[in-house]
Amino acid sequence: MIKCTLVLLLVLSILFTGCDNEETRGPATAQPTKEPPAPIPEGILIKEVPADAHIIFSSIRYVLDDMACLDDDYELKDKFIQDADCNRLVYHPEDGLAASRQLFTMDIETGEAVQITNTDCFFVSGQVVDSTTIMTNAICADTNADGKINEQDNPNLYLIDLITGDMNCLTCELGLQAINNPDYSPVNEKIVLSAQRDSVFHNYLFTIDANKNLEQITNDTDDMDFDCAWSEDGGKIVFSRMPVPAFTKPSQIWLMNADGSDLKQITDGGPNPNNEEPKGVFQIGLDADPDLSPDNTKIVFSRLKTDTENVPIGVWELIIIDVNTKEETVLDSSYANMVPEWKSSGILFTRQIGGTDPMKVQQVLYRFKDGEFEPLEEFPYNVFPIGAFGGSWIELE
Repeated sequence: MIKCTLVLLLVLSILFTGCDNEETRGPATAQPTKEPPAPIPEGILIKEVPADAHIIFSSIRYVLDDMACLDDDYELKDKFIQDADCNRLVYHPEDGLAASRQLFTMDIETGEAVQITNTDCFFVSGQVVDSTTIMTNAICADTNADGKINEQDNPNLYLIDLITGDMNCLTCELGLQAINNPDYSPVNEKIVLSAQRDSVFHNYLFTIDANKNLEQITNDTDDMDFDCAWSEDGGKIVFSRMPVPAFTKPSQIWLMNADGSDLKQITDGGPNPNNEEPKGVFQIGLDADPDLSPDNTKIVFSRLKTDTENVPIGVWELIIIDVNTKEETVLDSSYANMVPEWKSSGILFTRQIGGTDPMKVQQVLYRFKDGEFEPLEEFPYNVFPIGAFGGSWIELE
C-alpha cells in the first residue's frame, strides 16, 4: 500500500541510530588475512540475465563490502548494523535508507546473487521482460529538490536494455506521481500500474506498453486503487481498493477483467477486535498486495493484523482466499509478510521479523511451496534493512 515497508523503515529508526562501539570493530592486525573487495563498476553490470537465475530483487546488500562495514582484516564487523560508520552508510535517521537499492538476480538453489545495476538510481522493484530487458520502478531524479535521490522522490517506470546499458523511461513525460507496484504481462506486453495524475492525491489503475501508450482503466472517485497484478493468462487484474477519505478504513481486495470491466469485491478487509490505533497511517485489517494463483482460482495477499506483536514491525498475515467461495486460509500470522507473488515456482514474498536486538531484526525473501516456508537469504544478508526489499520470479522460455 504505497509500499508499506517504507513506513516500517521510519518505525525502526530508533533501532538504527548507530553507536560508536569500539568492541564491534574487531582487533586490528598488521597483516590482513583477506584482500579488500574490488570496487563495483558503475552502470549496468551485466549484458544478459544469468541463465541460472530464478528471482530478481532490489537490495542494498552491496554495502557489506564497503570498508565502513569491514574491520582491519577486511572481515565484516561483528555487529555491523550497530557500528557507527557502517550504520551511517546504511541508514539516515531523517531520510530512511542512505544507500540506494540496486537490482540483483539470485539462483535460489545456490544462493548466488549477481548485481545488475550500480547507478545513482534508487530501484524500488524489477521484473525480467526477456533475457536482455528488465522493467523497473526506479527513482532516478531529485524531484523534491532536497539535493538527494532517495525514497522521498517520485519513481518512474523504465525499461533497461542490458546490452546497451540504456534506461528508457516510459512515464517521465506523462505527469504521473506515486507509481505503485507495477506488473508486466508477457501475454499482453503491457504493464499495469497504480498512479496519480497531475499530483492530485488519488490513485487509479493504468496500463502502458513499450511505446508509452497509456490507458486509464479505473475511474472510481470514491475509492483509490493500488497494488495491482496481472493474472498469468493476462485476462484478469487483481488489486487493492481503499475507500476515500484515504486511510480512514481498511482497504479491500478486488478483481476485474483486464479492460476494467466486471469488477468484483473479494474481501471486506480484516477485523480489529482489540480496537487498535492505526499503524502509522494504515488501519488494522488493511488488505494489500494481492496476486492471483496461476490457475486464477485463488488470491494471495497481506493483511495487517496487529501492531502489538512482532514488535516493532507488527504482523501482516499471509492469506490465501478462494475467489469463488471466499474461504480464507491463513498461511502465517506471526510475522510481517509483504508483497507476495504467486507463480508455478511458489509464492515469493518478503518477510520482516521483529525483535529488540537490531542484529536479529530480519528482512528476508521467502518462498512458500508445498506447505513449507523456505528462507532464500542467509546471514548477513537477512539483517534489516540489508535484505531484499521485494522480489519477482524470473520465467524465461
